[in-house]
Amino acid sequence: MAAILEGLRFQPGTSFIHRLDPRVKLLISSTLLITALLYSEITVTSIVIAVEAALSAASRTLKRWARTVYGAIPLITLVFAMNYIFLSLQAGAFTDPEIIYRSFAAAYRLIGFLASFSIFFLTTTPEELGMTFTKLRIPYMYSFALISAIRFTPVLAEELQAIIDAQRARGLELDKGGPITRIKRYVPVLIPLIVNVLRRSYELAEAMEVKCFGASEKRTFLRELRMRSIDYVVLVITALCLAVSISARFFVVLQVP
Repeated sequence: MAAILEGLRFQPGTSFIHRLDPRVKLLISSTLLITALLYSEITVTSIVIAVEAALSAASRTLKRWARTVYGAIPLITLVFAMNYIFLSLQAGAFTDPEIIYRSFAAAYRLIGFLASFSIFFLTTTPEELGMTFTKLRIPYMYSFALISAIRFTPVLAEELQAIIDAQRARGLELDKGGPITRIKRYVPVLIPLIVNVLRRSYELAEAMEVKCFGASEKRTFLRELRMRSIDYVVLVITALCLAVSISARFFVVLQVP
């Protein structure tokens, strides 16, 4: 559970990717996501994943990026199984290679989806996230809610795993019995988790009230975002890649496997 959310936690660093303007990194991640959405071909998906892995290696976050992909294996397997079952029932055949290929392609694309924005979150601080949304004219009230959710989701996942380990140490068996029995056995896990969520919410609300959150309509930051020459270069290259990706999808017939 916690592994798939590792991609949401900022990892400090001084790499070239870390130093890029967050708006440029947002465009890079969006380009990768859009490309993965537009194409169902395994070849294109492989290129997207290879670029994501290369960017993660360049930012020295490859290990955590890989953990995100590894944590998504159960979800990827589920997507493959569901696609295979529904396509097979629709076609009336369970051994058709085309069905296996399409099911694998759908599950493979999911890796590109999940990993596309991991690079952005792994190399962007919460403060930079806030500045990015402000520059995009998004009200800070909404951007703060999104930033808080992104920051606390990995923490809550770790707490959930800690609670599960603690309850198992006390003799709670979560992996035995039917589906209904297993759901009932998770009640001793969910109650402490809900209590922790409420406690964190109250603490955050009190901290916001003490700091007069929302007293001023115009939000200021200690450090302002400024685009450098290298940011503009990467921005232009990424925009061209996005334009080529969209144009090739809608105006050019690609012969790729």
